[in-house]
Amino acid sequence: MDKKRLFLLGEMPVAKAIITLAVPTVVSMLVQIFYNVTDTFFVGKLNDPYQLAAVSICMPLFMMQMAISGIFGNGAASFLSRQLGKKDYAGARETATVALVSCLASSVLVMSLGLAFIRPILHLAGASSHSFPYALSYLSIIILGSPLLMLNFTIAQLLRAEGAAKGVMKANLIGTITNIVLDPVFIFLLHLGVTGAAIATLIGASCSLAYLLSFYWRRKSLAMPSPRFLRIRWETFAEIFKIGIPASLSQIMMSVGNSICYGVASGYGDVAVAGFGVVWRVMSLPVFVFIGMSIAMQPIVGYSYGANNKHRLKQTVRTTLEMSAGLAAFVLALFLLFPRLIIQIFTTDPNVVEMGSKVLTAFTLSIPFIGFQMPLLTSIQAMGKGIPSLIIAVSRNGLVYIPAVFILNGIFGFDGLVWALPLSDVISALLALFFFIAIVRTLRHHQPEQQFVEHALEEVV
Repeated sequence: MDKKRLFLLGEMPVAKAIITLAVPTVVSMLVQIFYNVTDTFFVGKLNDPYQLAAVSICMPLFMMQMAISGIFGNGAASFLSRQLGKKDYAGARETATVALVSCLASSVLVMSLGLAFIRPILHLAGASSHSFPYALSYLSIIILGSPLLMLNFTIAQLLRAEGAAKGVMKANLIGTITNIVLDPVFIFLLHLGVTGAAIATLIGASCSLAYLLSFYWRRKSLAMPSPRFLRIRWETFAEIFKIGIPASLSQIMMSVGNSICYGVASGYGDVAVAGFGVVWRVMSLPVFVFIGMSIAMQPIVGYSYGANNKHRLKQTVRTTLEMSAGLAAFVLALFLLFPRLIIQIFTTDPNVVEMGSKVLTAFTLSIPFIGFQMPLLTSIQAMGKGIPSLIIAVSRNGLVYIPAVFILNGIFGFDGLVWALPLSDVISALLALFFFIAIVRTLRHHQPEQQFVEHALEEVV
């Protein structure tokens, strides 16, 4: 048993513990961003808006894979941290084992269904007659790699949940460097275009997954999966699903929302789709850093909740929010001052630059609200509050964003489409704050979740 990691989760001074986990976690997320934008960057250098649009259209579908694997990765991570806080090490190993086997089975199903329905999926995602052949080539390879990509994500979440942030960081570095090196080789040297970008992505993911698996082979984990811990018990699945489904539903709804956004934007031409695609990649930079900081605090919050250490839990959330506020102020200033220069990093097409600059300026105003809501939502998930997590997830990317896309676009045209995201982030941030305050007020009583929700709703009334 790694006593250093247990000390980090339960006894190390809060600020030091957060920084210890946040630095490698944020680096991992930044590396993951480079991994995600590498294809866009190199394909953009082809100066072909149709190939760039193809990669952009496929991004939400790639995120859908991550969302499904997140059901097991995010859900098991929350439960695993709480089990470690309660010193239930056998239970933690069972949770890790069940999560990995379930993710593998789901990835095979995703691969089979994805290949069977790939053409209608791409049409629904907004692929035009020009971008469709490129999108089909790119997405076919990504879908074939579903087991590699999905297991990669799930194992990373499980290891982060037990405080092994540095190991995950190294794995992400290995995968990203591999992808960055191979992208220009396949895209330009071998003249494979977007097909080469997809191949390089899968090779990078394979290298990353091999390192993560070696973490288990070298017995470095606090929650080692093992066939003898594979027990099909409803209690384990219930704990995984009550957090994993809301967490992944948020990602799924984001993918659906992005696809709908691309579909609506396609009515303004492929240039509009390419512009939105570049902006989503640019926005992933601060968003992934916020996610990284939130993921870093998750094992501490979950461990503290499991150990009934309320003071440490509150201090962890407060410190993370302060860090997020500082980052949000910096990003807000940077993106508002230099939108065109930032878009030009990815493409020199003047029409895409013009369109992307307009979208980026509007999306940037969401940054403070995203930085505020993510630590609060992660804390709610870490404490095992499935119903509030579900409400927030459905509201941000479903009940608010998707209707806003159609309503605002119908009233204000392209400008309304652009401002749908900032509106949804403001509302979801307020909702996350309400639920977090309600949970904190009931912590000492350990109310059942249904009773908690009733009390929370009474307060809002």
